[in-house]
Amino acid sequence: MQALVWQGANKVEAAAVPEPSAPPGWVLVEPAYTGLCGTDLHICHGEHPRAQPGLVLGHEIAGRLLEPAGALPAGTAVVVNPLLACGSCRSCLQGQPHVCESLRLLGIDADGGAAEVLACPAGQLVPLPPGVDLRCGALVEPLAVAVRAVRRSGLRLGQRAHVIGAGPVGLLIAQCAKLAGATEVTVSELVPERAAVAAGFGFPLADPAAPDRRAEVVFDCTGHPDAAPAVTGWAATSGTVVTVGTYPGVAGTDLQNVVFRELTIIGTRVYAHADMLAAAELAARDPFGLSQFITSTVPIANGPEAVARLSGGSEVKVLVEGPAAG
Repeated sequence: MQALVWQGANKVEAAAVPEPSAPPGWVLVEPAYTGLCGTDLHICHGEHPRAQPGLVLGHEIAGRLLEPAGALPAGTAVVVNPLLACGSCRSCLQGQPHVCESLRLLGIDADGGAAEVLACPAGQLVPLPPGVDLRCGALVEPLAVAVRAVRRSGLRLGQRAHVIGAGPVGLLIAQCAKLAGATEVTVSELVPERAAVAAGFGFPLADPAAPDRRAEVVFDCTGHPDAAPAVTGWAATSGTVVTVGTYPGVAGTDLQNVVFRELTIIGTRVYAHADMLAAAELAARDPFGLSQFITSTVPIANGPEAVARLSGGSEVKVLVEGPAAG
C-alpha cells in the first residue's frame, strides 16, 4: 500500500509499505483524512526523541472500519484515538491512561494514518455521529486537545482569555474558550499569515503592554522556549496559565511573578477519552465552522510537498486524503 513515510533526517516520501495486519484486539481502518500537525514537523526534522525512521506519519485520523469492531459494523465512520497506554502503570490503574508513564501514540511510536490502511486498537475507536463530514472528523483529535485544555483551565463565564500561538490547536482553544463563556478572547502570534487567520475568525491581536487587558486565563500553545519568559506577563493578577504546547525540556519563566501576583500554572496533556467523545459531538454540531481551519487537502503522493508548506508556516491545517475519502 502507499503511505507517507518519514525515512530519517529530513526525508519524507510517499512510499510503498506492507499493508498492516490486526493483532488480537485491534481492527483495520481505511483512512479518509489524516491531519498533519507540528508534531509531524518535529518528526520530519528528526527532532522527536521517540520516532524511528520508516514511520508512517499521522495521528489525527478519521476513516471507516474495514471490518466489524464490537457493535460497530464495517463501514462505520470513526475517529481514531491514537493514544497507546500501557494499562499497568499507576496512572493507567487510576483511570488516567492519557498520562500513562510510558504513553505511546500511533503516528509517533507506531505507524499512523497517512496510509491506505491503518491498524489500531478496537477500544480506541470513536464513532462519528451520522452526517459528520470526515474532513471535520480529522480535526476531532486536535479539538479534543482544546476541549481538555479549556476544561482544565476552570474558565468561568464572563472571564477574559488569551491564547499564545495561533496554530490549529491555539485557534481551536480560542473557539472553545468563547463557547465556554469567555467574554473576550485575544490572541498573540508572530507569523503574519496565522495572525491574519486569527483575526479572520474574530479574535483580536493583543498588546502585551496593556496590563488592564490582561486575561484571567492564558493558554500557552507555543511550546517554544523563547516564548516561556513572557507567558506569565499575559495573565491578570490571580489568573491562570495553562501550558498546552509541549516544551522540549526545562524552560525559563518568571516564578517571582507567579508568587507576587498569585498566579496558577496548570499543565494539560493530550486528552482523556471523554474529551475525544465531547470533541466528536462538537464536530457534529460544528459551532466553529471547522472546515475553515482546513487550508489544503492532498493525496498521499503529494504529502512531502504538503509537509514542506506546513513547515513554512503559511498553512493552518493540511489533510492527507486516504481511500475512504471517496
